Amino acid sequence: MSENELPDTKAGRVDWVIRAETNEEMRRRYDLWAQDYDSDVGSYDDYLVPWEATKVAEIVLSKEALILDAGAGTGLVGQTLKEAGFQRLIAVDYSEGMLDIARKKQVYEDVHQCDLSRPTQFETGSIDCVITCGTTTQMPCASLREFARIVRPKGKIIFAVVPDAWVDFGYADILSELEAQGKLSVKSRGEPFQMLPTTEPDFYCEIWVIDVR
Repeated sequence: MSENELPDTKAGRVDWVIRAETNEEMRRRYDLWAQDYDSDVGSYDDYLVPWEATKVAEIVLSKEALILDAGAGTGLVGQTLKEAGFQRLIAVDYSEGMLDIARKKQVYEDVHQCDLSRPTQFETGSIDCVITCGTTTQMPCASLREFARIVRPKGKIIFAVVPDAWVDFGYADILSELEAQGKLSVKSRGEPFQMLPTTEPDFYCEIWVIDVR
């Protein structure tokens, strides 16, 4: 361990952060990791999800769409979306330390620190799409209800899903509830791929597109 608690290796830091046992501990660890995050997982070889999610966004969204990047971290997804021509981006994350890095990249119209498992400042139906990457084991599953509220009818949720965690962390139950209420429906599920091939090769991810009804 280094003096500020961070493990000394990239793989160690990734493992230490994603295995935090509470939301508050996770936020604290992300705050500590923020300065090293991009060097640890900021390349395609280390973390494929931002690029794979952006490919899907290019298929299902207009470049004028207002996109909320939920669990934005240091803005890796925002950067890839911006490079692909998406201009209207908002960042939300639980870690102020991570968002400090995201702000400096100047790819977002607005940056907000908040807990997405609770009601947020965003008006009902005010967002065209929520995109969320690397969050299945990190973000409370109740966030899915908030996404369903803030995304406009016929809008999209692009979710990078870790399938086992989707069930274990409660997302599957909430999705079933929202489907039964006629609020959401799964449009597509992408093929599984290694999301963190150099540090967590056993973690597989799928990019899901969920329609808001």
